[in-house]
Amino acid sequence: MYGIIKAVIGSGRYELSDMLRKIDTVWLQGSITDDQKTELVELARQNALPENSHVSLQRQVDTLFGNMGELAAAIKTNTDAITILQGGTVIPPVQEEWPEYVQPTGAHDAYNTGDKVTWNGRRYICRMDNCVWDPDTYPQAWEEAEEA
Repeated sequence: MYGIIKAVIGSGRYELSDMLRKIDTVWLQGSITDDQKTELVELARQNALPENSHVSLQRQVDTLFGNMGELAAAIKTNTDAITILQGGTVIPPVQEEWPEYVQPTGAHDAYNTGDKVTWNGRRYICRMDNCVWDPDTYPQAWEEAEEA
């Protein structure tokens, strides 16, 4: 069983959360050792590809959604600059929040580098783009933040 799972991980054709559940199941059934489980979990996390967590049509929607977000940010920046040039004042953004983690349904609502979340009562900052995994499933993608 160990060899089969390792081969699937090597192929890269798996969804990380699903693979981690399967590794746990096989380990609980006694088909792999503790050391093998540790190795497989590490390999699965290292080789996981975000694009395997969503469908191809979703990728097109994600790209459009991302472009719209960039356009909205550029419009806001330009609007603020014009307001200042015309002698007005720009209201500073609301103090940053740490919203509860919400499981993304695809890349269109995946977390990106710098995004902040609260997960199980702790604050985390995302360290990668297109992250669709929670801090427990893929801890390498998240950095725990110190409380203010």
